[in-house]
Amino acid sequence: MKKSNNTSKLPQIAIPQPTPSWLQNFSPLLQQARWFSNNDQDKEALALALTEYKRQPSLDALEQAFDSFLLLEQFESAKALLKEMKKLGATDAFLNLQKATYYLAQEKFTQANKCLAYAQTHKKELDNRHRAYLYFTQGVASFQNKPETFSFTQALHYDYLLMPSERSLCYLMRGLIRLDKGAYEAAYQDAQSSLHVHPLNDVAHYLRAMAGYYSGHLTHVKQDAKIVLKSKDDLVNKSMKNTLQKLQKLLPKEPVFIDKDFMDNVHHRFFDEVDDMINSTDDLEECFATWTGVQFESKMENSIQKSLEYLRESLSKVKKPDLPQKLKEIQEDLHLYESKHFISVCSNLIAPNGPDTTISHLRMWKQHILLIMSKYEEVYNELVDQLDNLADIYHIPVYTPTPPSK
Repeated sequence: MKKSNNTSKLPQIAIPQPTPSWLQNFSPLLQQARWFSNNDQDKEALALALTEYKRQPSLDALEQAFDSFLLLEQFESAKALLKEMKKLGATDAFLNLQKATYYLAQEKFTQANKCLAYAQTHKKELDNRHRAYLYFTQGVASFQNKPETFSFTQALHYDYLLMPSERSLCYLMRGLIRLDKGAYEAAYQDAQSSLHVHPLNDVAHYLRAMAGYYSGHLTHVKQDAKIVLKSKDDLVNKSMKNTLQKLQKLLPKEPVFIDKDFMDNVHHRFFDEVDDMINSTDDLEECFATWTGVQFESKMENSIQKSLEYLRESLSKVKKPDLPQKLKEIQEDLHLYESKHFISVCSNLIAPNGPDTTISHLRMWKQHILLIMSKYEEVYNELVDQLDNLADIYHIPVYTPTPPSK
C-alpha cells in the first residue's frame, strides 16, 4: 500500500520560530501534534500523530498517539499501541514508563508505581526527555499519598525538554506540597512560575493567593481570589472557594499598605543599576577599567532618585497634603547620609593597575569594593528606617504575615 503524503486536510498550526527546545528533534508533523497536545487539543494531536506513523513509523509518533488516546480516555486503543512500541524496539524501561502513564490515567496507582520502580531502576536506558517525564510521572503518582517535592524538582532540572503544560504542572504540584508544608515563600514562587508558563490555570491562581497571603505578597491576592471564586474548573473545589472568601475579608482595607511586594519594589529600584553594573562585567580587568568611585557615586544618586520616585507614586493615595514635603525631606536626609558615609569611601577606590600589581593589591581592592557595597546597604537601610517612620506618622499598615492556625 502506497503511503500518502497529503497533509492538506490535517489540522495545522504555525510553530513559533526559533523552534522551542521542547519541540526540537521532532518531525514537522509531530511538532504540531505536540503543540496541539500542549494546548489540550487532543483530537488534533492524535490525527497528526497517526498520520506521521503511517508515513514514517517511529516511537515518537506512537508515543504521541498513545498520550492522545489516554487523554481522550480511549484506553483500549492506547493499550494496543504498547505492542507496536515493542515491535519497533522500545526498551523495557521505555515501555514501563508508558505503562505507568496508562495506569495513572485510570487511577490504578499500585500498578503504576510498580512500572515506575522498574523504569527508575533502569533509567540509564532512557534519554533525558524521558528521564524528565519519569520524574514528572513519579511526582504525579505520589501526589495522592505523602507527596514530596523531590521528583518535581528533578523533572524541572530538564524543564527545557518538558511540554509547557507539564512544566507548569510541575511547578503547581510542587507549590501545593510546599503550601501544605508551610513553605509559603517557596510555594509563592512556584505559583508565579506556573502562571508564567500557563496563565489560565485556576488552581495556580488559588496557590498564588494562598501562598502570597501567608508569605506577605499581597499584590495578586484580590484578583486571584476573584478568578477562583468565578472558576468552573472541576479541580477548584468548594473548600478552596470558601477559604479564599475568608481570605478576602482579612486583606487590608486601606488604599495603601506596605507588604513584601512593596519592599521588593523599593529594593529593586534602589539596587538595580549597581547590580546591573556588577553583573555586566566578566573579568577583573574589566572591573579595574570600569569601576570607579565616581561611577558608584553616580549609581547612588540614581538609587535615591528612583526609590523616592516609587514612594511618591505608591504613597500618593494616602492623600496627605504634607506628604510631598515629607518625601522631599527624606530625599535630602539620604543625600546628607550619603555625603557623610558613602562618598568618602568611594573617593578612596584605586584600581590595582600596572605590572607591579601584587596579590596584596588585589585583595585590598576587593575589600574596598566590599566596603563600598556595605555602605550602599547602609544608605538603603536608612531609607527603610525613614519609610518606617513615615508609616507611623500616616498610619500606613505594614503587613506582616501570620501563619494559619492548624
